[in-house]
Amino acid sequence: MALLKSGWLWRQTSILKHWKLNWCDLWIDGTLAFYKTDSRREFEHRVGLKTSCVSVKSGLECAGLSPPENHPRENLVVVQLRDSTTVILCANSEDEALAWKLTILEVRRDPVSNSVYFYNVHH
Repeated sequence: MALLKSGWLWRQTSILKHWKLNWCDLWIDGTLAFYKTDSRREFEHRVGLKTSCVSVKSGLECAGLSPPENHPRENLVVVQLRDSTTVILCANSEDEALAWKLTILEVRRDPVSNSVYFYNVHH
């Protein structure tokens, strides 16, 4: 299975709303996986975007949200899911945020795989 994009992103936790720095992998099947480090050994969370992503916003489209300290709002990426939850991310630059947004939109449109499953890089 092909890896479309990977890199460091800040992710806002759903319960306490604090920011965590995670290594993120976006796979062609729409799985967005979050790890503690780029070694991918400590898995933290995953989201199946192909079937659950409703919309994606980035930068100044993300009104009313606060990025992590020392990061401008232009670096935000917000993914709205079908169950009304949101995944709030922050990249290291506005260009990187836009690249993540466009890649997520691409994976939503790509008919390669309609099934969402988690790929473990260690097996």
